[in-house]
Amino acid sequence: MAIDIVKSFLRYMAAEGIKIDEGLLNTLLSAYMRHAEDAVRFCAGDGVFNGLRYPNYDEETEVATFGRSIRAAAKDCKEDSLSSSLFSNWNRVQSALPSFLGELHEAVQLDNSE
Repeated sequence: MAIDIVKSFLRYMAAEGIKIDEGLLNTLLSAYMRHAEDAVRFCAGDGVFNGLRYPNYDEETEVATFGRSIRAAAKDCKEDSLSSSLFSNWNRVQSALPSFLGELHEAVQLDNSE
């Protein structure tokens, strides 16, 4: 799912006219890793300050996993930049499945009432 999210983000950027090239992809990955690792470190510090246990290893593993997802999505987009488009908007979903939005609303209402 993480790879699909990144691919969608990259396709959205391309649709907005942003040139997706090797430099941008490297910058995106580098910026993500730097900010995510900083966030893990800051949260760990907050945990220590407040006397809470913080799952450093688990969080660092998640950061690395999403970093690999960025790499995989970038590779896929470079290899097949014109393949699938952005996720369908709700108008297309409703056109294809007319009762879906009502059913979704009902499911959310039931879930919220429990």
